[in-house]
Amino acid sequence: MKKLVALLVALLTGSVLVACGENSKDPNASPFFPDDALSIVAATELKDLEPLVMQASRDLGFPITLEFHGGTLQNSQDLKNGKFNGEVDATWMATNRYVDLIGARGALADETKIASSPVAFGVNKAKAKELGWDIKQPTWSDFADAAREGKFTFGMTDPSSSNSGFSALVSVATAMADTGSALTDHDVEKVSPRLQELFQALTLVSGSSGWLADVFKEDPSKADAIINYESTLHQLRAEGAAIEVIVPADGVISADYPLSTLAEPKNDDAAAKVKALSAWLLDHQQSVAESFRRPVSDVENMPAELQGQTVIELPFPGNYGTVQSLVDRYNNEFRTRGNTTFVLDTSGSMEGERLDSLKEIMTSLIDGSAATDTGNVSLRDGEMVTLQQFASVPYVPFTGEYNSADPAVKKQFQDYIDGFQAGGETNIYDTLIDVITKTDPKAGITSIVLLTDGEVTAGRDLATFKQDYDRITLKKGTVPVFVILYGEANVEEMNLLADMTGGAVFDALNGDLAEAFKEIRGYQ
Repeated sequence: MKKLVALLVALLTGSVLVACGENSKDPNASPFFPDDALSIVAATELKDLEPLVMQASRDLGFPITLEFHGGTLQNSQDLKNGKFNGEVDATWMATNRYVDLIGARGALADETKIASSPVAFGVNKAKAKELGWDIKQPTWSDFADAAREGKFTFGMTDPSSSNSGFSALVSVATAMADTGSALTDHDVEKVSPRLQELFQALTLVSGSSGWLADVFKEDPSKADAIINYESTLHQLRAEGAAIEVIVPADGVISADYPLSTLAEPKNDDAAAKVKALSAWLLDHQQSVAESFRRPVSDVENMPAELQGQTVIELPFPGNYGTVQSLVDRYNNEFRTRGNTTFVLDTSGSMEGERLDSLKEIMTSLIDGSAATDTGNVSLRDGEMVTLQQFASVPYVPFTGEYNSADPAVKKQFQDYIDGFQAGGETNIYDTLIDVITKTDPKAGITSIVLLTDGEVTAGRDLATFKQDYDRITLKKGTVPVFVILYGEANVEEMNLLADMTGGAVFDALNGDLAEAFKEIRGYQ
């Protein structure tokens, strides 16, 4: 392997130095990332390997850039849609199996698997000991039994947007079907009662693995465990989280991190550079293993934290329709119901195009047409939804249980949205206090979405809000506020608000308001 790396470096270094010299003649060329740099679109969960890739760049003698556009599911769809053709050289995702599932394999020229990491549970140590999981590796059925008996709660990312959640959902369905073959529609139907038993124990959801891990670490009372990549969970444990990392004994689907050249790369020498980088990473498997990812070679020297548990690899689905049906049933049948409040600014500054856009977006959530490349993000059956309009004061809200099959229910939601008229000042904090006071944090998976296009011009200020918020939530618990930055919103204040409530900020100041609403749906 070392001879191969040396040969590839020798072949590449001369051409790279010449190319860098040509780039230096261009006063607009980046001194760090020249046009001929090997550009790689990587999944966001690989950010921790960026220093290792930079070391490889120095050793190999050519520049490498990592671009973190999104997660594996979205990157795979972008690959299928041709968004990377001629723009980047390679992809490095959690897996290419999803690429195969959606029929995008032709966009890739090759692949080299660099490491693996199964999805796993990070279980609070006390809970693991209570259930005996510290001495016996449990199965998915054991987790479902504990969930049914009310002994266990957990958090997971949204399988419509995150590969860790997607892999977990497919893993449990395949393991419980126990056929030894790829999942079928019949299998999903057969195991659906057990899936509902497990996913009714969900108390925390997220659109990203990173946010899920951060919230669980900061407030372990949110859940007894989270599902995430084994590597992420061990990193969390190394940072001080008191958890046992448990891979279900009856099988999982692992990330295998293939480094792949595009069929239509940006640079002509992309394939040779990807081959050199792949060889370098395979020659530095111990460094890869330090991130708690399982090496594909030199496994006898695998870190002790990754030894001692059986990892059975399950077959990946081959039918996209089966997967779509499974994810849809997860959203509308299996998982804990959401308790969602949309706090919507209709002050005078929302007049015209802004209010029209808000009405259109909310209508898409109601009529079922809201979707991303990776799945539908409309309101879910059984979701308790409150629409709270505000301007100078909080208006009378509307609350109802959404049912996609009931036109009368959908009309009630739609009538409230159609009645929006812009006018008045912006009273954010009085409205939020009113909403938080009425919200039960334990009534399903609760969340508040705040859309505002301006600064506070009426009612409480942030300091007063914080005092009242701390008093109200001291005994009842907190509800995350997800803030959409829009128009002339006060960025600093809104970030403080999100941090205070355990939520997050989604930036639509210069972007797409509809996309911000869609992204938030993974957290509800």
